[in-house]
Amino acid sequence: MAATDSTSQIPPNKDNESQNEPPTPTNPPTKRKIQPNRGHEITIKTIKSPPWSYIQLSLTSSSQLKAQQPVLDELTAKSYLTSALTQFLGLHGQAISIDFLKVEGQQVWIRVPREDRAPVLAAVGGWNGHGEGEERVGWTVIGASNWLGSLVVRDGEGAVWDG
Repeated sequence: MAATDSTSQIPPNKDNESQNEPPTPTNPPTKRKIQPNRGHEITIKTIKSPPWSYIQLSLTSSSQLKAQQPVLDELTAKSYLTSALTQFLGLHGQAISIDFLKVEGQQVWIRVPREDRAPVLAAVGGWNGHGEGEERVGWTVIGASNWLGSLVVRDGEGAVWDG
């Protein structure tokens, strides 16, 4: 028995083969140049369709006096928003997921799925409901955006000039 070389049994790597051997009919020259390593590669990611939209609302009431305006907490805001969505869209509106980010004074910041932004804005923009007693309440849309940062900046713009 003849001894065989162990390296002859392993097929050569085709990438290395074309670089080390001269071009032949079975090994055509490559047209691609080998690029030297240029350092770190910077990766850029663009988010074209964010999953959430952010909406800032303000509760308006028929009572002009601040003392008579309804106290707004998360439970009351949830009740008013659910009422608006149910009145406008029925059970589909009731099923829209709403996350409360902040409730302060008469203003509410909420997060909704991006695809539900337009129906939520239409529902709350046209809703008038009942508060305590004979009082009528409704929502005013202050701002809406797919990016929370732009909504927060828009809210703080007036404070720059107030001193």
